[in-house]
Amino acid sequence: MTSFAVAIEPRADPRLAALALLVHAAAAASPWIARCGTLLALALTVLAVLSLAATIARIPGPHCRLARFVVDADGCRARLGPCDADLSSTLGPGTRAYSGLVVLDVVVQGRRFGWLLRRSSLPADEFRRLKARIRLAC
Repeated sequence: MTSFAVAIEPRADPRLAALALLVHAAAAASPWIARCGTLLALALTVLAVLSLAATIARIPGPHCRLARFVVDADGCRARLGPCDADLSSTLGPGTRAYSGLVVLDVVVQGRRFGWLLRRSSLPADEFRRLKARIRLAC
């Protein structure tokens, strides 16, 4: 499996963050547009607003704790934040590979971190290797 070795440090993706903001804003407004009951609309709006923070935390950029992810013959390793140490990690059950998007779920020391990666976030060959590695591992 060394042919699918991957070492990624994706660049920030402000377009994906803006898209996430628009989707969450639409989700927050839709119960009111659909004229749901007041309590239900309020609950759904609060849920959409609170889940925005979790979504933004998975988009590569300065607000994401996951800084680097490596998969090679030695296994999976991840770097969190500004520290220099690579920690042992595993691919979580939420990891998915689609044609233009990778949802990377990484478990590090019992905590889950991740990235939403568009095709343009990585060099083309790294994106293909990552997708192949995910499809083989999951």
